[in-house]
Amino acid sequence: MAFVAQGYLAYDLSDSASVLGLIYGAQALPMLLFPLFAGVAADRFGRRSIIQIGQIMAATIALLIAASIYTNLIVWQHLLAMGIVFGLVMAFSLTARQAAIPDLVPKADLENAVALNGALLSITTSAAPGIGGALYAIAGPWIVFTVVACLGLISVILTSKLPSLTPPTQSHPAMVQEIILGLKHINSLSGLKIVIIISLLTTSLAMPFRFVLPVFVVDVYEKGPAALGLMMTLMGVGSFLGAIILATKKDGNRGVLLITTTALSGIVLISIALMPYYAAGLLLISLLGITDAGRRIPIQGLIMKLSKPEYRGRVMSLYMMTFGIVNLMVLPVGFAMEHLGGQWVIGFMALLLVIISISLMATKNPLKNLQ
Repeated sequence: MAFVAQGYLAYDLSDSASVLGLIYGAQALPMLLFPLFAGVAADRFGRRSIIQIGQIMAATIALLIAASIYTNLIVWQHLLAMGIVFGLVMAFSLTARQAAIPDLVPKADLENAVALNGALLSITTSAAPGIGGALYAIAGPWIVFTVVACLGLISVILTSKLPSLTPPTQSHPAMVQEIILGLKHINSLSGLKIVIIISLLTTSLAMPFRFVLPVFVVDVYEKGPAALGLMMTLMGVGSFLGAIILATKKDGNRGVLLITTTALSGIVLISIALMPYYAAGLLLISLLGITDAGRRIPIQGLIMKLSKPEYRGRVMSLYMMTFGIVNLMVLPVGFAMEHLGGQWVIGFMALLLVIISISLMATKNPLKNLQ
């Protein structure tokens, strides 16, 4: 809900794709500077507490944004500050959250648990954007951010029902040394290293479309916030279906699956760029949700499976850094869309996705052999 409201409100206040890119890009700085420290924290301290602190921070900033809208003091710079806080929350909270999954399920069920976790997340991303878009259109954006703040506080209470998720007690070297040890661990495992590299490349090319979707809705489809909410809802539905398919899938070649779904993501994005019709966009964005799940879930499962437990927080923190780089990518993408047009920019990035996928399938690399 915050994603829909933040993006549409930012574009409504500024009428600038560049400002929209700047606001989402603001999340990149803390997600680039702090994830490695967040990984050390997740390997040292109670992961439940880290998650709850993040939930409190997210709820607080949403409440402050709601108040500034209600009092007519809102400017797009407030949303810039919100992006920075959200980036900080994602750096620490999401790293701890991902590192905690293997502590909650048996190892044999890990990939299934990742897929089911993705499916449950997709339920909220299916329903919430549509609700957020409708609330924005009917009651205004301050209501949306107020609801976001209330749900954030409820999540703090629910998270308290989890175990503390504290890593085993052990001696720890200095923080910088722990970061170096984590990077050496990743570099020593060729399979793990290539999964993280592919995650960075494919996410950087596929994910920015989500962030600049308000530009497509307004300028290409000539629709409003309710239409944006519906598109994001259908993307969530597609992601849910993709996650359910993967949750029921038997063990197989996850590397080949990752390459295939990456190529499909590129093909769907090219189709979106070539067909500037809202009805076609609704169908295609549903397919994009399926292919997104087909990329994201194998990546997460492989990272957790290949990394050693004592390094898992630091490994997941490096994976989280890819999202910081994605947010940073939104800034030049926003500038390019303003000058070249959204269809050309998204189409070019999608073409690169397809080329990378073909190259991976045609060459010898460890990714094709990962189960």
